[in-house]
Amino acid sequence: MYLSKVMISGSACRNPYEMHRALWKLFPSNVNSCRDFLFRVERSGQQQSEVLMQSMREPLSATIQEARLLASKPYMLSLGQGQRLRFKLLANPVKTIKDEAGRVNAYGETKKCRVPLIRDEELQTWLMRKLHGKAEIETVETEKQLPLNFYKTGERRVGKIQPVCFQGVLLIASSDALEGLIKSGIGPGKAFGCGMLSLARC
Repeated sequence: MYLSKVMISGSACRNPYEMHRALWKLFPSNVNSCRDFLFRVERSGQQQSEVLMQSMREPLSATIQEARLLASKPYMLSLGQGQRLRFKLLANPVKTIKDEAGRVNAYGETKKCRVPLIRDEELQTWLMRKLHGKAEIETVETEKQLPLNFYKTGERRVGKIQPVCFQGVLLIASSDALEGLIKSGIGPGKAFGCGMLSLARC
């Protein structure tokens, strides 16, 4: 894997959908491949945003109009059972509920929708469930972030997610399982900068 810092400029830095598209351009060798990168905005502004990106492939070093690669290095995971590490995760914790109006889909089933989790207890329970069998949480703090609005250029419909930042200390229960989770990301909203789990020594 690779860990990179990328500067996103222009209107793309204000729209997570366009930010995702700009990052895709750093991997031009196989445009039909599945997305194999995760990212998190570390610093944001009206004209530029600095992004931390984790990818399975090495990003293109050339500057793209909206995305400039600042630095990139191989990211070698070295995890051990029982290891104690600090973690940071920007996630989109949600639960699925049935449509209150009773509307049905094409199969005659009641429609379902995702709603954000709000209470701290719900957020921590959600995180523990995602990490179950992979790591145990020793300490954790939750901080709700500003809502992220995203939209496709030329479309009126606007989407919104409510990200939450989790930070604390965890103990590794299964290094292989946790490594798989790090590579795949946690929860929905990965295309909009959520789901990347970062680890560091205590």
